Amino acid sequence: MHDRNGRLLASMAKRPSWYLNAARRTLLTAIPQLAKPDDRYAAGHLSPAEFELFCRLGSAEREHAVAVARKVQRLKPAVRSEVLRAALLHDVGKLGSSSNVVFRVVAHLLPNGALPPEPRLTGLAGTRQAAQHHADYGRGLILAAGGDPEVARLVSAHHDGGSDEEARLIRECDELT
Repeated sequence: MHDRNGRLLASMAKRPSWYLNAARRTLLTAIPQLAKPDDRYAAGHLSPAEFELFCRLGSAEREHAVAVARKVQRLKPAVRSEVLRAALLHDVGKLGSSSNVVFRVVAHLLPNGALPPEPRLTGLAGTRQAAQHHADYGRGLILAAGGDPEVARLVSAHHDGGSDEEARLIRECDELT
């Protein structure tokens, strides 16, 4: 599908595997009992403060986080510990937003609107706001919990990547899981 200027819409330019992964994650969010997060794997890599924050995520988000971290580790076996920990915490900034499945699906289908990061909103608007700003929210949560500043920096950068190769690796693995 194209916009008025003939550009391919971003949501339609995603890889087919992204849609399969999104469908699986949606199912796990709708029926969290199906998610099987490997919390032991996360505990083996995160500091106690970081692990406590990780455990506040729902089971579907924890399963996804471990899948992202494992993909990072497979693609780059000698990855720094901070990168692996950031992969495990990359979505922690979604804490406090609705896990309503309908809101999450609609938030991903709607084009990004310019929602300010504060004040935090509720409902569909809050879900859309968290989707846009969760990387920065995650940075703040990690720092407030006493987590590693480098882990917080990588979480904050995981959607932009830019010239940061490690943040780009997290983003790419996130998109593949």
